[in-house]
Order: sequence, then C-alpha cells, then structure tokens
Amino acid sequence: MRKSSLLATLSLLAVLNAPVVFAHAHLKTEVPAADSTASVPKELRLTFSEGVEAKFTKVLVKGADGQPVKVAGLATEAGNAKVLVVTFDQPLPAGGYSVEWHAVSVDTHKSEGHYGFKVAP
Repeated sequence: MRKSSLLATLSLLAVLNAPVVFAHAHLKTEVPAADSTASVPKELRLTFSEGVEAKFTKVLVKGADGQPVKVAGLATEAGNAKVLVVTFDQPLPAGGYSVEWHAVSVDTHKSEGHYGFKVAP
C-alpha cells in the first residue's frame, strides 16, 4: 500500500509540473528566415511560441565582421506579444549576419538561441 501511495504521489507531481517544462518561449519562425538570403530587410520579426516581455528580451545582430549592428528599436507587435520586431538604424549592407536572442516570456521563463541569414548584394 505504501508503494502505491508513493507512486501515485510522484505521478501526480509529474503531471502537475509538466506545464513548467513547456513554459519557455521557443522561436517558431523568423523573418528573414534562418539560413536564407534576403533583399535588404528593414526589420527582423521573431515569432515565439508564447508572449515575450520586450523590455527584458535582448537581440544582438552581428555582421560578417563580428561587429554589432545598431538596432533602432525592439518591441512586441501591437496586440501580439508573441511577435518581437527588431528595427535597424540603417539598411543592412550585403553580407552574412548572425542573430543571438535571449527572451523572457510573459511568465518570466528565459530561453535563448541563434541563427544566421544573408543579405543579397
């Protein structure tokens, strides 16, 4: 009987804690897309699996030379906290770019990732 109670308790705890495992904002899509070649983008659009807090989320864009690209703004799309919009100070010149992101979801869980894309000449 004691083993059954312990097993039932552990099973219940596992089920109740399952949402915590999935409570991180994962990057679902990005524009320009990962490993793509784009014409000169005016912005990046990162779509997450759940809403993110823009004021606690960081995005670093680097050119092929490893130097950071100046970002003019970073905000969630009006009415949709799942979409993070990153605008640039100036148009991106042709070349390769890497994007590193550190997101904090609306339920305060942190996640991070990176991808790259190219801008066509």
